[in-house]
Amino acid sequence: MKKLRFSPKTILIELLKLTLMLVIVANIVSYIRKPDIVDETLPNLQLTLLDGNRTNLADYGGKPLVLYFWGSWCPICKMSSPVIDDLSKNYQVIAVAVNSGSDADLRAFMQTHHLDFPVVNDADGAIAQRFGVDTFPTTFLYNDKGSLVFTDVGYTSKPSLLFKLWIGKLLR
Repeated sequence: MKKLRFSPKTILIELLKLTLMLVIVANIVSYIRKPDIVDETLPNLQLTLLDGNRTNLADYGGKPLVLYFWGSWCPICKMSSPVIDDLSKNYQVIAVAVNSGSDADLRAFMQTHHLDFPVVNDADGAIAQRFGVDTFPTTFLYNDKGSLVFTDVGYTSKPSLLFKLWIGKLLR
């Protein structure tokens, strides 16, 4: 019987194949689970951020926007939120915390988890419902024209989001 030998190069190639397959499967699952949105442009929707400032989604033109629906009660969101927080330092981000308690509860959560991105408290889930979001986290990526270019459902990595934001610039 022939003895199997695994070189470091063979192992690396097999790991890369496995990683590629996992990325493809994750994106297919995300695509299947994405919400059905009738209007793929940013709506004229007035929001009040946790810090008290008011903003309108329709005003976020000129630069890409990451619209992140999450919940403080969601285990996957706890893993994704630091990625979004890091992204918020260089990109426009609006995070919508769904069914996550009072403003005080949400501020405490943000402080405990060292999160600093702009947040809207969607205490009753009305904003999430307007966007058809029922799975968390869900991330919408809008291009600089305010058009939806990608939707991610579930955990997503920073390289994946950066790649999709880059592709979004090409899809003008």
